[in-house]
Amino acid sequence: MDVRGSLKEVLRSPEQRAAALATELVRTEEAGIDDAILAVATCGTRSGAVVTLAIRILVERDRDRDPDPLLALVPGGQVEAADRRPSRPVKAPIVTRCRFGFGRLRRLDPVGQYERVLDHYPTVVRMDAAAGLGDSGETSALDPLAKALKDRFPAVRTLGANAVRRLGNSGAREAAREHLVRELLIDLLQDTLRETRIAAARALGSLGEFAVLEEHLPKSARDQREWARIMRGEIPPLKRIWPGDLTI
Repeated sequence: MDVRGSLKEVLRSPEQRAAALATELVRTEEAGIDDAILAVATCGTRSGAVVTLAIRILVERDRDRDPDPLLALVPGGQVEAADRRPSRPVKAPIVTRCRFGFGRLRRLDPVGQYERVLDHYPTVVRMDAAAGLGDSGETSALDPLAKALKDRFPAVRTLGANAVRRLGNSGAREAAREHLVRELLIDLLQDTLRETRIAAARALGSLGEFAVLEEHLPKSARDQREWARIMRGEIPPLKRIWPGDLTI
C-alpha cells in the first residue's frame, strides 16, 4: 500500500469518501502497515496535515499502544490552545488537541487529564477538554462531562452537551441515559444561551429522550421549531473531529 498517497487522498477527498478511506486505513490488516504509517509521519514530510492524520490513524488502530513514538512527533508535549487571541497563546496538554487522537490513548489517562483541565485551566482550554471528552470514547468521561455541563461559561456547557451526544453515538447511549449528565442536559434546556439550549436538546434527542423534550417545550416559536425537528429525528450531524470520525 502507498501509505503516503492514501493519507493524502483522505485529505483531498470529499467528506464521505474521506471517511470511508480513513476507515479502510484503520481497519486494514496488511502486514507492516503500522510501521509504514509511522515512517511517513517521521520522515520529515512538509505536510503537517499528513503527520496529524498519520498519528490519528495509528491511535485508532490501537488505543493501547505506547504513546511515546507518537508524542515525539509533537515536540514539547504540549501545544497552544485554540485561543482566538493570537497575541496571548495559552499552553495546553497535548490531549486537548483532538485531531491527533492522543485523548484516546488509554496509557495517557486522558479522562483524568481532562478532569484536571476542567478544574484549573482557562476557558479556552476547558472548551477543548469538553470536546476531547466526547472524543475519548470512554464511558468514564461522563463524570467530568458533568462538570463541563455546569461550567460558568456557556461555550464550555455547549461543547459538553455535544460531547455527551458524541459519546452516545460511539456506543455509550444507555450509560449516558443512566448518568447524572441526563438531568444536567434537561437543566440546560432552560439555559440563557440559545446555542446551549439547542445543543442540549439535540443531545437528548440523540439519546432517545423525546418524552423529556415533550415535557420541556420552549416558549420561543423559534425554539419550538427546532424541538419539532429534533423529535422528527432531524438532528444535524456534529462536525467531524478528523476525516474518519464516525461519531457525528
